[in-house]
Amino acid sequence: MDFDYRIIRSPRRKRIALRIAADGVVEILAPPAVPESFLLKLLEREHAAITSLQQRAQRHLQLDFSENARFLLLGVPYPLHLTNRLRIFDHAFMIPKGTDEEKKSSLITLYRELAQAVIPKRVQIYSEKCGLIPDKVQINSASTRWGSCSGYKTLSFSWKLIQVPLELIDYVAVHELAHLQEMNHSPAFWALVAKIMPDYALRRRKLNELSRTLPHW
Repeated sequence: MDFDYRIIRSPRRKRIALRIAADGVVEILAPPAVPESFLLKLLEREHAAITSLQQRAQRHLQLDFSENARFLLLGVPYPLHLTNRLRIFDHAFMIPKGTDEEKKSSLITLYRELAQAVIPKRVQIYSEKCGLIPDKVQINSASTRWGSCSGYKTLSFSWKLIQVPLELIDYVAVHELAHLQEMNHSPAFWALVAKIMPDYALRRRKLNELSRTLPHW
């Protein structure tokens, strides 16, 4: 498929639904028992309709890079300040002037630096608490996943995660750490997540809700 998607399951949901999130990702809402293979076939079958929805949604998702436009860091909106050369964060996103594409590139670079400074430290905190130790933690540009765990014990996190509150970053960190022991989403996996973070379900729900309001990068 030539579009990004995410699957959101809920025990309260009885029917399958499709929508375009604020970040431009196609979301497929489904009951827990529906196989992923069925959902992927549905996405392929509805490709034309999804493309049409994306085109309409895209017109409403243009990022504003003007002076004092607001961008999120750890769930808090901060202003954008345009400078001659500087690119730092100091209670504001300070990036060089330029075209919208140049400003977007500078802001993403700054976001990646902030993500690299914050997320691995949160992983380390929970790693020490639960005794699950990754071989490597890295920041990437994934669009369809907040985080992932490879068979080589490498945990990867999207830089986009730095936009959300710290408690939600912690949930994703715990989720991926649990995959070091359970490489699936079985009952044993969720039991392990609950043991480390008893309120994980609330955090996961907040993350899903917030993800629909984030900008399309």
